[in-house]
Amino acid sequence: MRLPYITIPDLQLGPLPLHPFGMLVATGVIVGSSLALRRAPRAGLDRRKMESLISWVLVAGFVLSHMLDEVMYRPAEVLANPLQLLMIPKGISSFGGFIGATVGALLWKLKTKERILPHLEQIAAVFPISWIFGRAGCSVAHDHIGRVTTSFFGVDFPHGRRFDLGLLEMLLTIPLAAVILWYARKPRPTGAIIGLLAMLYAPIRFPLDALRATDIVGADARYFGFTPGQWLSIGLFVFGVAMLVYAYRRAPKAETSAAA
Repeated sequence: MRLPYITIPDLQLGPLPLHPFGMLVATGVIVGSSLALRRAPRAGLDRRKMESLISWVLVAGFVLSHMLDEVMYRPAEVLANPLQLLMIPKGISSFGGFIGATVGALLWKLKTKERILPHLEQIAAVFPISWIFGRAGCSVAHDHIGRVTTSFFGVDFPHGRRFDLGLLEMLLTIPLAAVILWYARKPRPTGAIIGLLAMLYAPIRFPLDALRATDIVGADARYFGFTPGQWLSIGLFVFGVAMLVYAYRRAPKAETSAAA
C-alpha cells in the first residue's frame, strides 16, 4: 500500500484561475479568523479590536513570509536580484509568516496601546485548525519535497518515492489542534496557550525539516547542518517553555484566558 500522489487541477472562475493551494490557505484564514472572533467576547475582548489585530497580523504575516523565505532560503538570489523580495506570490515560508505575524501584532499594540497577550491567546487557541488547511494546501501543491524513502509514508513523486512533508505535517497538526483545543477549553493563565502551542509545534517541525530533500535543484539552504526551520524550531521551543513558565509564575495576579 502506498500514499497516492494527488493532483488537483486549477478551477476557472471566468478569467481567473483558482489554485487549490490558495483556496485551501484562504479557507484556513477564514475559518481561523471566524473562530478567533467567536472566542473574543467570551474572553471579555472587543470583537472590533480583534478584527483589527487579525488584519494587521495577516498583512504583515503574508508579506514577511515571502521576504524572509527569500532571505533565509535563497540569499544568493536575493543579492543578485533584490526585487525578488517584492514578488510576494512567488514563495512563502511558514516561519517567515510566524515572524511577520508577530511583527504585525507588535505594530498593532504600538498603534492601539491595547494589551496584546489576551488577544493573541484566542488566536493561538484556534490557529492549529487554520494550519491544517494551510498544510493541506502544501500537500496538494507538493511543494515540500522530502528525501527518498521506501516507507509507507512515502509518496510517489514524478521523480521518485519521497516524503511529502506538507502532507506529514498536516497529519501531525490534527492531534496538535485537538490538544490545544482541549487545553483551551478552560481558563488558563494568560500566555499559557501560546507557550504550549510553541512548545508542541517545535518538536513536530524540527524532525520534518531533517527529512527535506538535499538532492534536488532548489534544495533548502543549510547553516551549520541545520535548515533555517530547524534553527527557528529550537528558538520556538525555548520561547514556548519560557512563555509557559512566565504565565504560570504570574498566574495568581493575571487574568486568565476564557474557555472555548
